[in-house]
Amino acid sequence: MKRHRWQVSLNGSWKFKTDPDVMGDVSPDVVRNTIGATAQECRFFDPEFDDRHWGEITVPACWQAEGHRYNGVAWYRTRFDYHPGAATVVRLAFQGVDYFADAWINGYYLGSHEGFFNSFTFDVSRWIRDRKNLLVVRVESPKDTNVKVGPNEKTLVKGALQDWDCNDLDLNPGGIFADVRLVESRAIAIERVKATPYVDADGKQARVHCRVTLVNPSREIKQVALSARVAPDNFDGPESATEAEVRHLVPGASEHELWVEVAEPRLWWPWDLGEQHLYRIAVTARAGGEVLDEVSDRLGLRHLRQVPGTWECYVNGKRIFCRGPNYLSEQLQSNMTREKYAADVRLMREANMNTVRVYCVVEKEEFYDLCDELGMLVLQDFPAQAALSNSSDLVRRAVPQARDMVNQLYHHPSIITWALGEQPSIENFEKLCQALVTAAGEEDRSRFLQQGACVWEWETARRKYDWPIDYHLLCGWFPPDMNYLIKPFRTLPDSEGPAGNSVADLALKKRNLLEFVGEFGSPESLPNLESLRRFLSDEELWPLDWKALERRCLHGAILLRWIPEPQSLEQLIDDSQDYQAFLFKYHVEFYRRHKFDPCNGCLFFHFKDCWPAITASVVDYYGEKKKAYHTLKQAFSPLHVMMGWPDLEGEAAGTTLRRRIHVVNDLHRPHDSLTVQWRVSDAAGSVQAADSIACRVPENGIAAVGEVAWQIPADAAEPYRIRLRLDAADQHVSDNEYLVKVRPG
Repeated sequence: MKRHRWQVSLNGSWKFKTDPDVMGDVSPDVVRNTIGATAQECRFFDPEFDDRHWGEITVPACWQAEGHRYNGVAWYRTRFDYHPGAATVVRLAFQGVDYFADAWINGYYLGSHEGFFNSFTFDVSRWIRDRKNLLVVRVESPKDTNVKVGPNEKTLVKGALQDWDCNDLDLNPGGIFADVRLVESRAIAIERVKATPYVDADGKQARVHCRVTLVNPSREIKQVALSARVAPDNFDGPESATEAEVRHLVPGASEHELWVEVAEPRLWWPWDLGEQHLYRIAVTARAGGEVLDEVSDRLGLRHLRQVPGTWECYVNGKRIFCRGPNYLSEQLQSNMTREKYAADVRLMREANMNTVRVYCVVEKEEFYDLCDELGMLVLQDFPAQAALSNSSDLVRRAVPQARDMVNQLYHHPSIITWALGEQPSIENFEKLCQALVTAAGEEDRSRFLQQGACVWEWETARRKYDWPIDYHLLCGWFPPDMNYLIKPFRTLPDSEGPAGNSVADLALKKRNLLEFVGEFGSPESLPNLESLRRFLSDEELWPLDWKALERRCLHGAILLRWIPEPQSLEQLIDDSQDYQAFLFKYHVEFYRRHKFDPCNGCLFFHFKDCWPAITASVVDYYGEKKKAYHTLKQAFSPLHVMMGWPDLEGEAAGTTLRRRIHVVNDLHRPHDSLTVQWRVSDAAGSVQAADSIACRVPENGIAAVGEVAWQIPADAAEPYRIRLRLDAADQHVSDNEYLVKVRPG
C-alpha cells in the first residue's frame, strides 16, 4: 500500500505486437533477404517507427488474458502527454512485468530487468519531455521447461506459475501485468523507506526505526529536513513524529536513519488472538519549508520470537499453532482484484484458518494488505519450486530477486516467515537455498527464515544446518510406490516418506516429522456439476473421458485407489468430495492431537484452483465450496472436540470400542466449564449409548477429557455413528462425528 505524494498512471490501452523472430531491436542494415535487400522494418523502439497497424492491448494485463496464447518476445508502445510542473525528478515505475523487460522513452534506452513480481524503476528525468512522449517496452516471457517430457531443471524464477501439476502446463504467463506509473519529486527523491517496528516483549513500549534512502540527482551537496510521522490508520489514537536535519546530502544515493517513539502503542494480532491495529507511516523531505518528496506506507506493531532450530514461534509473546491452506490465487495474476482477494481471505477466516502459505508465488500487493487487515498470518514462499538448476548463473540471478521480495513486502505485519525454496533437491538446498536464505537474512532480521520447505533428505538438513523440520505428508493419497514423484530413482522408507498405504500410516511416521507440516493431504476431488460444465463438454463428462479430466490435473488412477468405480458422474463427484473431506479431517485431527508434541502447525494442500481444473482444492476456480471446505471449518475450530478414530477397516462385532476424547484449545484463555456429550446411533438413528462429561482445557493447550466406551453388539452389521458435542456454559462450541464400520467378530 505504498503511496507517493505525486504520481501519474500510464495504465490504459497500449499498442502491442508479438515478435517471434526477435527482430524488433535489430538494426535494419543487418536484416537481409536472399538478394540483399532489407527484409523488414525493425527498431520498434524508434519514435519514427510506424505502429499504426499494431494491435491494442490493455495494460495492466497478462497478454494471455487479452487473448494472446503465446510465449516469446512482444513489444508495447504508448504515447502520453506529460506536464512536469514543479517536478524535477521523474521516475518510471513498473509494479510487475513477466518476465524480462527492456524499456525506452522517446528513443532513449533506460535499462533491463528480470523477474515477474519485483517492482522496478528508471530515472527518466533527463529524457522525458513536456507534452508528447513515447514509452516502449520489450517483454520476453520464454518457455522454460515442460514436465510433460520428464523432470527438468528450471532456469527462471517463476515458481508455480509455470510447470506445476496444478496449473495449465501449456500456459506460461507473460506481459505487463501490474501498474505502470510516473513518480514525481522536486530536487531530491525518496527512493525507499524501510520501517522496522521494535516492540518490547510486554507490548507496552514500541518504536519504529526508519532507514530512508534519498537520491540527490544534482552534483551539489544539499541540505534537507527529514521527518517521519506514525499515526493510527484504522483506529483512533495519538500521532507520533520525529525530525532530523540532513546537512550534507551528497550527490547520488545515501541512507539516513530516523527513530519514532510510538505513543500508547496498539499491537497487531492474528484474528483469533486479538485486534488488527494498523499504523500509517509517512516520511517527508523538505527544504526551505517546501515539500520535495513524500512516501507513506502502512505497518503493524508486533513482536516475533522463534526458538532457534525449531518451529516454536511466538507472536506478541503468545505461542501460535498454524491452521490453514497453501494458496496460489491465479495462474494469470492480472485477473486478480482486491475484491477477489477479499473473497478468498474471508473464506479462509470463516473456515477458522489463521495462517496462509503463499505457495511458490508472490501475490499482488492487495492480497497482503487484506491479510494485514483481516489478521491472517502469512508464510511467504520465494518462487522457487521443485527442481531448479543448481548453476551459479541462476544463483546470481535469483539472489537479487529474494532481496526484492523481502524489501517489497517488508512492511506487512501479517508476514512472519520467509521460506526460501519449495521441495528442493538436496543439491538446491545446500547451494541455491543457502544463498537465498543468507540474502533474505541480510535484508530482514525480524522474521523467521526457512531454508527450503520439505527437504526429503531431512536428516542431512537437520544435522548440518539445524534445519527446523517442515515436512509434507500425503498419506491416504499417493501410494508408497510413487516416491518417484519426489525424487527420481530414489525410494524413501515408509517411516520417512510422505506417502503410505492409507491415512492410518500417519501413525508410523517418525514423530519429529510432525514438527511443522507445511503441506498435507493432496486428495483431488471433482468440483460441483455446475462448475464442471463451465470448462468441460457433456461428451467429456459422461461417459467419462479420463484423458480430458487428466488434462485438467486429475490423477484418475490414484483417485480410483480410494473410491469405487463410478456408475455416474454424480456418484464420482460425491465420492471424490466425500473422500477428500474424510482425508483432510483425519490429517487435521492427527496433527492437532499432537499439538506442540511436537506439531506447531499444519497447512493443507490446497485452497483454491488457479485455473478451471480438478485438483486438491477445497474451493473451485469459480469460488464454489467443496464438501471438504465445511469439514475443515469444523476441524480447524480454535476450540474443538475430537476422539481417536475407529479402525478404518472396521471394528469387530461383539468387542468394546474405547476411544479417548480430546479437547484442543488454540485460544489464549482457559476454559473451565466445558461439557462434552457423546452418543452412538445405529443406521436408523436409534441411540445405543451416550454420556456427558464435565471438563476443562488450559489456554492454548490440549486435554484428554474422557473416553467413548461402547459394547458393539455381537450381531452388528450396519455402520454406526458417534457424535460429539462441545458446550461452554450455555454456548454451543463445536460438533464432530465419526462413522464406525463393523466387521464380523
